[in-house]
Amino acid sequence: MNQDTLTLRHPKLLSLYALWLEQGGATGLPLTAALDPTALRPWLGNLLLMEVRRGADFVYSYYGRGFADAFGEDRMGQSIEALPEPQAELLRAEYEAVRASGRPAARVYSADFNGVPSTWERLVLPLSDDGEAVTKLLVGAYRLERPTVVPMAAPRT
Repeated sequence: MNQDTLTLRHPKLLSLYALWLEQGGATGLPLTAALDPTALRPWLGNLLLMEVRRGADFVYSYYGRGFADAFGEDRMGQSIEALPEPQAELLRAEYEAVRASGRPAARVYSADFNGVPSTWERLVLPLSDDGEAVTKLLVGAYRLERPTVVPMAAPRT
């Protein structure tokens, strides 16, 4: 994928990205303090706010109700280190790349959550307390509609 492009499928993530750009993302890092919490209301259930801590640790400072409901727990105040190692490793790499570059990242992934296979799209947006260093990550994620499975026709003879 080209580093200068971002592909988003879910309309809620498109509008969240537009808000991030309005807040300064096109010209610099949006300031955490300038981000109006009421402006985030349309996405609150599907948002995470990660604090970037020393030693590449990332801690949930906000954990949307939609995630708590979907995954059966609220992780607010917990580090990603509490997650199963393969998941923590994947998130650590993703979050560290956004922290280091100051650029958003998006991906689509499928997994089995509590016995239910589903596909999600995530958008990770960097935020700053001082306009220079990435100090927080705003993460939006939405379940994507499952593709329709259609039987393949038998080959024509």
